[in-house]
Amino acid sequence: MSALPPGLRVDTYAQRSASKVDVLWVVDNSGSMAPRQENLARNFQAFIRLFRQGSIDFRLAVTTTDIFARPGELVGTPALLAPDTPDLESAFARNVRVGTSGSAYEAGLEAARLVLERQAEEGAPWKAALATCEAGCDTEACHEDCAVRYPVPFLRPGAFLYLVFVTDEEDRSPYELRAYWRAFEQAQGVGNDGTVVASAIMGDVPTNACGATPGSRYQELARLTGGEVGSICDAEFADTLRALATSAVGLRRTFVLSHTPDPETIEVHVRYPCGVSAEAVADCEAVDRTACEGQPAEALGTVCTPRREGQDGWRYEAERGAVFFAGRSVPGLGARVEVRYFEEGTR
Repeated sequence: MSALPPGLRVDTYAQRSASKVDVLWVVDNSGSMAPRQENLARNFQAFIRLFRQGSIDFRLAVTTTDIFARPGELVGTPALLAPDTPDLESAFARNVRVGTSGSAYEAGLEAARLVLERQAEEGAPWKAALATCEAGCDTEACHEDCAVRYPVPFLRPGAFLYLVFVTDEEDRSPYELRAYWRAFEQAQGVGNDGTVVASAIMGDVPTNACGATPGSRYQELARLTGGEVGSICDAEFADTLRALATSAVGLRRTFVLSHTPDPETIEVHVRYPCGVSAEAVADCEAVDRTACEGQPAEALGTVCTPRREGQDGWRYEAERGAVFFAGRSVPGLGARVEVRYFEEGTR
């Protein structure tokens, strides 16, 4: 293999993926929320698209911010939605239309804590039986059989936990914010702190816009857990839901370069498996499948050239020395990112 020209660098990165994700939606059911719930239901496809593209094993559950009427309960039928749920979009739309008769004392963080506490109690016998079964396994097939025989409903072992709060009021939960942060971080057990992320669609901070109260507590929780925040005032939630999905499935958007580049020389390509769907690469500026001829579906032969700059493109951030992907340009599950550039001062 010939050597690279002096100063030319090629940095490669494997995109992250989370194979199992449990998502709890905490939806405000107070009197002002009817149009927000409709907005969420109408734009759900923007959220679930990445899950389906990556064959993510997910569970979606919904509760409300009302901690008095049904504390710790999930709402909807079925209450847990999975990849094989019939007509998933319609089922989710029904579940998030939680009504507007709930308490005006919205306590989203406490509502989430109560749900997780109850799910942990209800799932404990399943987890114990699963652990006993797996203790006698020495093959992957045996572990898979145990998971089928003893299916933990929610807070599943090995699953990421993703919390989403949707509300137009500030959180009024009774305890300090960091108490909830610690409770959520420990929901999957000691040592699994990094598998819990919280995000929110909430009132803008610090502005009180569209009649919504700034969600400062939700914003801080998102910061502490590495989550996303979006505005409850948006006419459509599609862009925010795409950002939330990107965070939920563990996709990286920032890739730090190994050397300081000459920004004008940066070229970015994203390699996908040959069997990738046309939808998954529909937002690329160009797609080249030439290298896939005669190759198996899993070979990384599909080359996507993502757009540069703009709402759905990549950009170089000099302050971090990194390439950042925005919007629809975020490399998908199973992808490999390749960044070619000349070092600063070598040309």
